[in-house]
Amino acid sequence: MEQRHRPAAAADDTTKRRATKSKSFKDVENYEVLVLEKNCGCKFKSLRYLLIAIVSATFLTLLTPTLYERQLQSSSRYVDVDWIWDKTGADPRYVSSADVQWADVYTAIEDVSAGNRELKIGLLNFNSTEYGSWSRILPESHVSIVRLEHAKDSITWPKLYPEWIDEEEESEIPSCPSFPEPNGRRGAWFDVIAVKLPCTRVAGWSRDVARLHLQLSAAKLAVASSRGNRKVHVLFVTDCFPIPNLFPCKNLVKHEGNAWLYRPDLKAVREKLRLPVGSCELAIPLKAKGKTFLSRPKKRSICDDTAFSK
Repeated sequence: MEQRHRPAAAADDTTKRRATKSKSFKDVENYEVLVLEKNCGCKFKSLRYLLIAIVSATFLTLLTPTLYERQLQSSSRYVDVDWIWDKTGADPRYVSSADVQWADVYTAIEDVSAGNRELKIGLLNFNSTEYGSWSRILPESHVSIVRLEHAKDSITWPKLYPEWIDEEEESEIPSCPSFPEPNGRRGAWFDVIAVKLPCTRVAGWSRDVARLHLQLSAAKLAVASSRGNRKVHVLFVTDCFPIPNLFPCKNLVKHEGNAWLYRPDLKAVREKLRLPVGSCELAIPLKAKGKTFLSRPKKRSICDDTAFSK
């Protein structure tokens, strides 16, 4: 066979074409890698922005209640932030379903705030939203939230008013369970103590431990606020009338809707607060305190000499 020889120039052209083709493939590969890197960079950049947005939203969510809590603390000496924001720890016994009619509330206390007087108002059993409403209807007044620990579940109405107690004190000395006191600073006082009372509107609604506890606390705050000739009012927001033993009708100043405004006889209230809370304990006559009895007391009805009746 005839052996063919390619010229040197042809061999060089072939080599150049192969080199050019190889370079083209490399350029395409480099371009694909570059595009892939850019796409990945865009994706990571988008994810980074999304992550920053999520973190910022979480931070603002946590920061907003904190700012509001500081605002409440700066405007109230009695405010307790944990009690305001702890919705899961709410005691159903103290929850009131009454709708606050703010027009009625304002009408009830407008005479108290006559003459553009700056009132000091203490709130019991109102939530943070209602606190804001109080501040709006009375912008010139100093509104504070008074913290009150709830009574123990073990305190029931039968324990406060048992059917029988050992009046002769042969086996034990009868005593009543104690209620938590309203948490206030020493020397502080209020012009108005406002209380939102629960009312179930079922049979025996007046025999309610939480309702009794709130009214006792309001009476104690009123007595603590009485100095000199200072007038103290107690406002109840409830669909059921307050307990008449502590707040009789003769002390009712105004009644608008479910708002009941009282100007209690603080001297009488102070004396009643010294008596046992129920028939669970014998009442010692006030004049007999500090004296020694040589004979046992006479038997009497367990409902006598108690601050509150069944």
